[in-house]
Amino acid sequence: MNKLVFETLKIMGKGMGTVFFVLFLFFVMVKLLTKIFPHDETMGQ
Repeated sequence: MNKLVFETLKIMGKGMGTVFFVLFLFFVMVKLLTKIFPHDETMGQ
């Protein structure tokens, strides 16, 4: 394989890694917020 293919795979790997990191961060933040502010059934009454 030539240099262009390796450069393309490197850029694609960084992009996919960034996307999965942001999704993981969002998931952790949602889990953390549900622990801090738990659901309360009596809130709407």
